[in-house]
Amino acid sequence: MYLTDYRERTLRDVITKLEPGLFKKVTGLTVKDFELLESLGVFNKALMNDAVYKFKRYEDPSLAYTSINKHEGEDIGLHDTVLSRKEYEATFVNEPVATYEAGDEK
Repeated sequence: MYLTDYRERTLRDVITKLEPGLFKKVTGLTVKDFELLESLGVFNKALMNDAVYKFKRYEDPSLAYTSINKHEGEDIGLHDTVLSRKEYEATFVNEPVATYEAGDEK
């Protein structure tokens, strides 16, 4: 479950505070159910943060395809943590792939 309008908030906040009704509609689970699953360790928080981060990285270009990005400069919420825009930008560098000719040293 993900909402572009709340990009700067954690997914946990979206589920438990901002859109609990939508969460129940989509998953059939209440906030109480979600919190129980969390307390039982069903969600690996590091993997959840990584998955949300990767999703948002993939989504970024689509948010600015009209040259208008209403979320520009905002912090980025993951599963249970928030990255500042500066931290978020520093974690990803798009570098060209080096190509090698036969006989080149690698």
